[in-house]
Amino acid sequence: MSRIGLLLVCAVAGVGCTSPSPTSAPVATAALTTPTTAPTTRTSTTAAATTTSLAPTTTAAFVPTPTYVFPFTGRNVSYGTRHAGYQAIDVFGCGANVVAPTSGTVTQVRTTDPWQPAVNDPATRGGHYVSMVGDDGVRYYFAHLGTISTAVGTIVAPGDALGIMGQTGDARATECHTHFGISWPCPTVEWQVRRGEILPPKYLDAWRLGQQLSPTDEVAATLASNPNACADAANAKSAANA
Repeated sequence: MSRIGLLLVCAVAGVGCTSPSPTSAPVATAALTTPTTAPTTRTSTTAAATTTSLAPTTTAAFVPTPTYVFPFTGRNVSYGTRHAGYQAIDVFGCGANVVAPTSGTVTQVRTTDPWQPAVNDPATRGGHYVSMVGDDGVRYYFAHLGTISTAVGTIVAPGDALGIMGQTGDARATECHTHFGISWPCPTVEWQVRRGEILPPKYLDAWRLGQQLSPTDEVAATLASNPNACADAANAKSAANA
């Protein structure tokens, strides 16, 4: 189980967890092989026959370091350093392809656009969106898409198509863009955590340069400092509509 997954289990169970100190860069886990113990011979004292037993050989599974790619292609895109009100970013470059930043599974998709300006429900502001959970345990959220190219349950590789940058949700009242949020996954439907819990720009900058900077440690540290975030989000206004 990933560190983020362990912290979520502890949060739901209402017990404390100790999270390792975050590091600034991902750490690759090398394959470890326990040497095979030579066969040992045991001679029975009650029979002439000889019984040979082999000590079990244990080989640790190799855990590959996740691969990250810049999740916007086909257009020159730009983004700032902050987002009003919470930790996320808006990326501009209308018509850009939106692709998976790492391997994982698509967990939520909305292909309708129920946002109404007069109501301005925060659960519907994202319009068409795709949310995926990476094999690194991190949730990646892309909103205001014009079209969607994937479906719930789809297993994606880095660079696989998710959709096209558009102007749905409350982006209808602003400039064409994609809202990008990084967070941990919550066990219930909600919008408050999903929209973003850490700032993405340094990760986008790194991935754009081909650098393998993982948000896992920062996401785990943020979750550890706010273990009730998912429960609070589940009780937020119109959480079920997210």
